[in-house]
Order: sequence, then structure tokens, then C-alpha cells
Amino acid sequence: MRSLCVFLVLLALSACQQVQSPRFERATSMPPYQLNSFPEYQQATFQWLSRHRLPVTENASWEVELNTPYSCGESNSVGVLLVHGLGDSPYFFHDIARDLCASGYQVRTILLPGHGSKPGDMLNADFTLWKRVTSYHISLFAQDVKTLFLGGFSTGANLVTLAAHSRDDIAGLLLFSPAYESNFFATRFAPYITGIYPWPNLEPEDNPTRYNSVAMTGFAAYQRSVEALSDAFEESALSLPVFMVVAEQDSVVDVQRVATYFNDSFDTKTKTLMWLGEKAPDYPDITGYTMQVPDQRIGASSHMAVLFSPGNVLYGTKGRLRICDNGQSDEKTQACENGEPVWFGPWGLTEEGKVYARLTFNPYYNTMMTKLTDFMAEAQRHE
Repeated sequence: MRSLCVFLVLLALSACQQVQSPRFERATSMPPYQLNSFPEYQQATFQWLSRHRLPVTENASWEVELNTPYSCGESNSVGVLLVHGLGDSPYFFHDIARDLCASGYQVRTILLPGHGSKPGDMLNADFTLWKRVTSYHISLFAQDVKTLFLGGFSTGANLVTLAAHSRDDIAGLLLFSPAYESNFFATRFAPYITGIYPWPNLEPEDNPTRYNSVAMTGFAAYQRSVEALSDAFEESALSLPVFMVVAEQDSVVDVQRVATYFNDSFDTKTKTLMWLGEKAPDYPDITGYTMQVPDQRIGASSHMAVLFSPGNVLYGTKGRLRICDNGQSDEKTQACENGEPVWFGPWGLTEEGKVYARLTFNPYYNTMMTKLTDFMAEAQRHE
């Protein structure tokens, strides 16, 4: 009933929602993706972003670089294709890609259409197109390596899991905060209200690596991925190796449902789930890690924190990007923005006497990378 009320309120508000800003207008084109080689794709995307991105800092060229797909470890024969999440960019894999390449893997990232330029371009978001782009680059990469892993964050994890259902040449899945099911029931309505309520959240844009505002078409495309994934798992389990990392207090994802998928829908002996929280589900192959880390002023993990090392220059312990819009009072948000000492946690976590900012780094990052590379070695031994 509560979700239905929310839906009806959104419908009522839609009649008066008007957004007049170049930042929220859709582009008339999208970056090309069907290129003959990855370097050509990189160059074409870079050129498109150079023409279409509306910068949020004074360094426009730096922002284009942050959002452009990249590769490393080109001489290595085992590949990893990484797909970012809703509203995000290839930069979200900066640390993981760097460390995988240092460990002897070849890594590529892609940019999903609608991302990397300005929030208005998310009005062009389309689940079918995202699937096609992901599939195209999987096939392109498979031609250049002997062994291929697929990795994804959030919505990107959904896309690579769906791709794995239709291929028999994938060595394993690397999934970070997989968004197999939303924490918000209202997300199910997204595909039906894109035309009447295009902007469920409008925020100032100040982050060079992701959008703060996401169009309803983006949520609709995400919801379609959830539905397609449910259908795919209903039809058959996956037998390939899987590595997952989830945050117990993830405000975005129903992590209990993700754990059930991990246990019931992956029919393989080679699987690992790192559970960042105090109450790990009682399933085999799941290991819990406490997120009560007072010496680092951490109260709980967050959806995005799994990806970044404490040393990341933007999101690490001394990172330049502090996310203060975190579901707390205006007074606490202002204190955070003023640079006062903060604690770190997921969106919505608040405690008396504490000011929270979003946790944007993983205190177990080095442990995660060790377990990840061990998992990939094990997966190849059983290939």
C-alpha cells in the first residue's frame, strides 16, 4: 500500500514537473560502439565525449578522460571485461583494473550509452541497447584473449550475468554489489512512468565520475535487467564460477535476495561471496567481514564502497570527493560540507551525535583483491 501511495504521488507531481536546463536535455546522438577494435572504440568515445560532455569542474579534458573507456595489460592472454553501474562511469573500476593488470590480466572497460556526458543523455537509456553494447564488446574481447572473465558493478553486474547465460566461453563472473533486486518496491513502476515523470531526483551536478541525477528511463532500464535476470535464473542456474562482494547495509540492493541467488542459482563449486557486515547469511562459501571499524570512523559499508581502495585519490580516505548528501538532516549535511570530521556509511545511516558522509572506499580492499586473484586462478584450473 505504501508503494502504491508513492506511485500515485509521483503521478500527481508529474503534471507540474518541468526541467529547463541544457544539462537535462537529451543528446541527439550517442557514442558509437560497433567499432572493429577496442582502440578505435576508445578513440570514438573520447571524441564524442569531448563534444557532448558538460563539465562540472574547470578541467573539462580531465573529466572526459575519467569517463572514457580504457584498457591495460594488452599483452596478457586472460581478459576481464568490466561494466559499470547506473549513472556511473568506467572510472569506478580504476583501482580494480589497475591491480588486475598488475597481476597479469588484460582489462577493458566500456561506457554504457547515456552515461559519461550529462544527466539528460540518460533519457536515451535503453536496456536492450545496453545488452547489445555489452554483448558486442564481449565478443570483440573474446577474439583477442584465450580466457575471458566478465565483471560488473550494480546494474553492470546484471548485464554481464545475463550475457553469461547466453554464452559458453566465459571463465567466471566478478560481481560487485550486484543489483539483482532493488531495495525499493517502487522501482518496479519505473518502466511505466518514464514519459510522465522523467526526473525522480534532480540534484546539483558536482561529481566528474558519475551523475547525481538519474532519469526515470535509467531506472526503467535497470528494472528491465532485474526482470530479465529473474527470467533467466528461473529457466536455468549458471554453472560457471562466481565471485561476489556485497555490503550488508546497501541502501540500493536487496542483498538478502542476492545471497539467495548466490546460493541457489550458481551451480558451481568455485564460488566466493565477501559479505561486508555483521550478519552474513548462513550459506556455504560466504565469509563475513565486520564493518564496525571505529578507528577509521566507519559505521557500515555502502553500495559503491566495495570498488575503491583507501588510497584512491578521489574516493579514498583522503579523497577529494566527499559525498555529504547522505539522507541526513540539513544541519548535518552542512556540517559535512563545511569539512567537519565525519563518520562514513551508506546512504540513510544516521546516529545521534555523528555526522555521516558516504563511505566511498573499502577497508578490506587489499583482502578483496587477494581473494579475487586467488579465485580467478582457481577458476582457470577448473576450466
